[in-house]
Amino acid sequence: MPDQLVDLYEQVALRVAELDATLDSVLAECGDDDRARRVREKWAELVSLVGRQKETLGELGRRTRELASLSAFLQTHYEQEKARLARELHDGLGGILTPAKMDLAWLEARRGKDDEFAHRLARLSALIDQGIDLKRRVIEELHPSLLDHLGLAAAVQWYVDEVCGAAKLESRVTVSKLERLNPDLEIALYRIVQESVTNAVRHSKATKIELTVERTPDGVRLSVLDNGVGIPDLDGARKSSHGIVGMTHRMRAINGRLDISSREGEGTRVEAFLPLAA
Repeated sequence: MPDQLVDLYEQVALRVAELDATLDSVLAECGDDDRARRVREKWAELVSLVGRQKETLGELGRRTRELASLSAFLQTHYEQEKARLARELHDGLGGILTPAKMDLAWLEARRGKDDEFAHRLARLSALIDQGIDLKRRVIEELHPSLLDHLGLAAAVQWYVDEVCGAAKLESRVTVSKLERLNPDLEIALYRIVQESVTNAVRHSKATKIELTVERTPDGVRLSVLDNGVGIPDLDGARKSSHGIVGMTHRMRAINGRLDISSREGEGTRVEAFLPLAA
């Protein structure tokens, strides 16, 4: 929006400059009567307002850049903290649950013929397994380990399969050959997929979700398409939906862009593009 305002101002300033030269010659022919004087005064006020507008837009642009920089910093810091917490949970809970499982296996080998004892051991084993699974899911939600080890392609494939499988939705993932990217870029694109797929599963009533990640000569293009009910008021959602606003700001922070298209009853497509050198 600030860029659009600057463009608009430049067009207005250009027209004012053109009119200024024309008006001077016209008023010179009119002499120095009262009407010409009033026109000169009003025109001088307009020129002054245009100058003040330039100052205001300059300040608006400066503050917008500051906010964008702050948003990018907070986003990066937020992801770093989530990654740190994920590592602490992995190491801390892993150090508790794994020995507990080993000790339980030792007890099961020596349980004897006491049925009540065997029942309680089985229940305890199931609870520990649930704890291990919960630990894994929480850690992956905080910071996907596949993203660090295998990259964006493997991480989004796993995520879509996991979420759509749990929701009993049909899914298709198409990923072209993609090199490893800067970690900040990979986590940003992963979060776009995560938010888009989560929204589709929760709100769209879709039966199928398609994800495409394509490396083009000028960047990475990502698309999430569902066949759900669509977004009735897309313009309103762009302003009021925290998820859409968050995705938009996330892409802007990495110099990318986000486009959403949707029609009621015809599904929704979320497209993100990140420019990169070939």
